[in-house]
Amino acid sequence: MKMTSSINRAEAVRKYFTTTPAKPVEPDYSSNKNKMVMGGGLIVVTLILFLSNQGLLVLLGIISGYFGFKLLNDGFSKYSRHKKEYEKAYERYEKDYERAMPKPSDKEMDQWLEIDIQKIVDESLKRLDLEHDDCKSNPLWIGGPATGITDIKYAEGEDKKTRYSHFNILVVFLTEYHVATYQCDNEMYHGQTISDKTQEFPYREITNLGTQTIKERIHLRGDTLESESGMQEFMLATSGANVIRVAYKFARNADYEGELVKIGGEHTIAAIRKKLEDYKKKYER
Repeated sequence: MKMTSSINRAEAVRKYFTTTPAKPVEPDYSSNKNKMVMGGGLIVVTLILFLSNQGLLVLLGIISGYFGFKLLNDGFSKYSRHKKEYEKAYERYEKDYERAMPKPSDKEMDQWLEIDIQKIVDESLKRLDLEHDDCKSNPLWIGGPATGITDIKYAEGEDKKTRYSHFNILVVFLTEYHVATYQCDNEMYHGQTISDKTQEFPYREITNLGTQTIKERIHLRGDTLESESGMQEFMLATSGANVIRVAYKFARNADYEGELVKIGGEHTIAAIRKKLEDYKKKYER
């Protein structure tokens, strides 16, 4: 599904995280129409009875006219009210639908994410003043929802994977003696970085490396879920009180059993852990 040719990325991403409205159901007007038909019929009977010029029949005509007018008025007023309400609801639906559709495909959202990640990796090399040859391995990265941003939005795609409007990513370079990191919050609408920072420290200063579960409010598109869910977070701490944290997946015991779109993965954690173990074996005997 090609979207970039029709609307720009910012608009497309906004639509992706906007709830598609439900089409209003047109009311059943049959009962009100039946009342109008019955009322009209009684009024016709009333006119016929009035033409008889007979006292009793005229009296019956008055009664028939009263109930006929009552049925006609009640049916017409309810029919008009329901029709106006439906027309207003349908007008709102058309406006809301235009704001929410057409949505970009899951594949296109992932392509934009990949483009952003590559830009971030390139920026990290500049910010850390590193060249690929200076590192023993290619850059590693891990990331997920930017948990510190209040207006972050979540949406479950057709592939049942949960995507998010803002992400936090940690790019890691493992050199011979130290780890260099670049971390940033990025928004998906324009692919822009909101905030970033770099940190570098030798392996010997790393005091803690592991994961923990934090609570995060998840509000999916379409109001299908709003709850405090467990988010798995990677954490790296040093003796100098430096702490790096990045959320990267839903915890197994989370209220929501969905799957986050991955940025990097647990292989990054494993690579850092192995590098740290190798360093200790080699230099801290």
